[in-house]
Amino acid sequence: MTNSQSVVLVTGGAGGMAVACAPRMAAIGHVVLTDLDVARLEPAEQAVAAGGGRSTSVACDLRNDRDVAVLVETVTSIGALRAVVHTAGISPMMADGPTVLDVDLVSTARLFTALEPYVCAGTAAVCIASIAGHSDLASEANAHLDDPLAPGFLDTIANALDIPLDGAAGYVLAKRGVIRLCERLAGPWGARGGRIVSISPGLIDTEMGRFEYERQEMMKAMAEFTPVQRERESPLPGLPEDIAATVAFLCSDDAAFISGCDIRVDGGLIGAGRSLGLAG
Repeated sequence: MTNSQSVVLVTGGAGGMAVACAPRMAAIGHVVLTDLDVARLEPAEQAVAAGGGRSTSVACDLRNDRDVAVLVETVTSIGALRAVVHTAGISPMMADGPTVLDVDLVSTARLFTALEPYVCAGTAAVCIASIAGHSDLASEANAHLDDPLAPGFLDTIANALDIPLDGAAGYVLAKRGVIRLCERLAGPWGARGGRIVSISPGLIDTEMGRFEYERQEMMKAMAEFTPVQRERESPLPGLPEDIAATVAFLCSDDAAFISGCDIRVDGGLIGAGRSLGLAG
């Protein structure tokens, strides 16, 4: 695919990870940016333009089937689907458990179901999951995570738990579900010539990351325990650019044999924790 024929979809375009990813994605195609509010996409639009790329902005609520249909129609009217960078989502302290699951997992499944018919040779997708998805919390719900679009899915999950479905539990389950979704889609995407992977970020210095850091005492200990540290003012060790660099690689031809897996970009946090018996 040439740049003039290729399209890259970046969701959650107002977020810090998307703003970092968008200009790098512009090198491989026309960038379609989406978020709830088009006005909030200006930083990403400017970042793409500064790098000499082109972008189109679309307002979309990924919980709404009609919005998703319009988004996919916009993407495919511009050209062939070359890449998807799915960063849209909310964090544990932003909503209750069912809402977090709906936004972070159900909406992800809705989007990728709509996109699948347009996957072609060379298409690559990266979904932002989280190291939270590697937790053993609420593992009894694992068997129920693989059909997010089923009627009554949220009730099924809540009934499967022996703990309250609060924002934290919803986030763990949602991100685990995203990881599992990318594993399952590797087959049908591969049959069309495409690839799909997830990334599990650690503690990243974004607006959302800082929001959670200020409200969760556990995150302070996690930040200090992260093996890779930097001389920075922020207590959060990871940068949006770390995610953008990983996304750019995974969407490139250099990653042509990588699909159906999760890549932890966490400065060694999960690995170090497991070596000490501190992580699931």
